[in-house]
Amino acid sequence: MLYEINKLTRVHRGRIILDIPALTIPVGKISCLIGPNGAGKSTLLHLLAFLDTPSSGTISFCSTPVRYVEKALQPLRRRVVLVDQYPILFTGSVLKNLEFGLKVREIEKNRRRDMIEEALQMVGMEDFLHAEAHKLSGGETKRVALARALVVKPEVLLCDEPTANVDAENQEIIESILERANGKEKISILFATHSLSQAQRLADQTLTLKDGRPSDLSRENVLSARIVGQGAGRVICRLHNDLRITFPAASYSGTTGTVRLFFNPEKIILFRQSPGGVSPENLLSGKVVKIAGGNGQVKVTIDTGVQTNVVLSLSEYAEKPPRIGEEFLLHIPDEAITVE
Repeated sequence: MLYEINKLTRVHRGRIILDIPALTIPVGKISCLIGPNGAGKSTLLHLLAFLDTPSSGTISFCSTPVRYVEKALQPLRRRVVLVDQYPILFTGSVLKNLEFGLKVREIEKNRRRDMIEEALQMVGMEDFLHAEAHKLSGGETKRVALARALVVKPEVLLCDEPTANVDAENQEIIESILERANGKEKISILFATHSLSQAQRLADQTLTLKDGRPSDLSRENVLSARIVGQGAGRVICRLHNDLRITFPAASYSGTTGTVRLFFNPEKIILFRQSPGGVSPENLLSGKVVKIAGGNGQVKVTIDTGVQTNVVLSLSEYAEKPPRIGEEFLLHIPDEAITVE
């Protein structure tokens, strides 16, 4: 395993930021951290980059427990590179930015230029060698930051929201950079994102965090569905009760057969009557059979032919509480669907 985490906590100013009983991240794969703001994704990435220290628990890297003394951490930081959500480039040229890490690693001067040009070519920025870093656009800055990380040939690349606040063109380029770095350069990659569809496109493994803890809510409602067609960039499938669900074709690489669908209970939307502007293909109907509270939330179980759970915040529940036996329509938006 690349990382093995055991009973890890990170406490800041008396507040528990992370509380992870156990977690493993495989070597040689693309893994994804997904979760809302404040879930602890950035904190975990900084711990895995050896830039922060756990409050308790252990992290093992390549089967060796990490010792939090500077002499032991320095070699690890040369094997693992983190690209922050808002990377800061040094004053000066793109060349100077990429050269910095090579100088720190005492790479010979006559090798540096070739390594820099190779890294810039990998991110499609080879024409920006002498450009002033502070004049780059947001997407260009992120790509140069990736080149600065890749030029030192890391074993592990950690990225915090690598495509946040960039246009669609740069998002596509950045995703292809990550795929190439993993596939061709054999770099293990872990990136954080809010986008479930991005996780589905890129990741071999998706890890969900919520309130600093691992969560499996995104995989709680499991249904089997049969693919019946594709059109307009969407896959059409039929559920057990003959209802239809559609989802983006980018979420699914096959063409026929059956799939498993996971409906994230926190993303499902409840309606007491038919909503306007919502496709009937992504609506399920059923009656409330169970209501349970805990951890500042309310879980409503609805019989749609199978038991389907919906998670509401306390404020959502208090606004108009569902009742046992009450009928509801469940809207399943794209961001609630995971496909296997």
